[in-house]
Amino acid sequence: MGAGWCVFIASLGLNTNSTAVVIGAMLISPLMGPIMGLGLGLGTNDFTLVNKSIRNFLIMFVLSVTASSLFFLISPVKEAGSELLGRTSPTVYDVLIAFFGGMAGIIAGASKLRNGNVIPGVAIATALMPPLCTMGYGISHLNWQYTAGAFYLFMINSVFIALATYFIVSLLNYPDVEESDPKRKKRLRIIIPFIIALMIAPSVYLTYHIVKKYFYEHNAENFMTKEIVDGKHIIVTSKMEYDLGKSELKVVVVGEPYDSLGIIELKDKMKEYGLVNTKLSLYQGDDGRVAARDMFGALDKDMQSTRSSIKDIYLTMDSIRHKLNKVAVLDTLQATIAREIRKSDSTLNRFTLRRVFSFNPSKNKNDTIWYALASYSEPLTFGKKYNIEEWLKKRLKSPNVKFDEE
Repeated sequence: MGAGWCVFIASLGLNTNSTAVVIGAMLISPLMGPIMGLGLGLGTNDFTLVNKSIRNFLIMFVLSVTASSLFFLISPVKEAGSELLGRTSPTVYDVLIAFFGGMAGIIAGASKLRNGNVIPGVAIATALMPPLCTMGYGISHLNWQYTAGAFYLFMINSVFIALATYFIVSLLNYPDVEESDPKRKKRLRIIIPFIIALMIAPSVYLTYHIVKKYFYEHNAENFMTKEIVDGKHIIVTSKMEYDLGKSELKVVVVGEPYDSLGIIELKDKMKEYGLVNTKLSLYQGDDGRVAARDMFGALDKDMQSTRSSIKDIYLTMDSIRHKLNKVAVLDTLQATIAREIRKSDSTLNRFTLRRVFSFNPSKNKNDTIWYALASYSEPLTFGKKYNIEEWLKKRLKSPNVKFDEE
């Protein structure tokens, strides 16, 4: 009965994103007893207690996950809040919290502190029930990523509380309840390090990527602050999409329009800030207006409604300015490439470079296509025409280059 109320309270707290209610569920969690009982039984060689603890643990686990799955299945609130999402990506810090929390719990239980506030503090720190309820949310919504992450966090807490209890009981030389079996102890010396390694390895991997993402985003902020915000440009909004090997930095800019050469120079400078293998998507003018609306759409609706009018004014002004300057501004990249070709071939008379955005339905995004047109005093051979097109692909850093002769 106690487990049912605890599951209901924790699920309600996660569903309504209430921190106070979630903490209340932690305090009455029925799982701490079986977990610490498992560690105590292993440390005192009491395998009757071990078997009883495992049985109670499995019963509580199944009942809790089933009850929370049913709750979230019938709940009208379907959106995952921050309290719920915070239990889907465990890290190595959760391992340390569980282990030291378990140590505090068994030490308090073995001393006069058990009547104080240590045990409630351990219950709150290790948080056994919320991950189980998050599992129920994942199962009811068929979100297996949430389910796996929450299950892993629950197992981290359970295993390291039990291990901490076992280590402290062994260290304090609690008397054995049953006669010690040397073979069994030898097996435990092999199994325990294996379990520790098995539980820690994924959390170390996840922590590595979380830390790497943090520094990546920090470098992106430095890059935008030092290279884009230069007195001539203002960043309306930006978005960093971190993904190992194929990250993307989206920036909506107002101010003087960047030409093709300026954009390429920005992309080259990204390497100085450690933004390797990162695509820079710079939106300005009409493109910026569309991109900004997409980014603002992901923000909170209340925030969007209060700020959208100001953003639209900025974007409208920039769109007009961009159109006025578009005709007058000489594309320096076009002139630069024309001079480079002229150095190796004096027969070049004219060179035109044009960039076109083409929508790719299979990728669901725009592709950039470069069209180059040149006029020579002498007709080009097929081989020379092919070489120029290949050189342009390298020079423009794009495979989508079409070259033709006037």
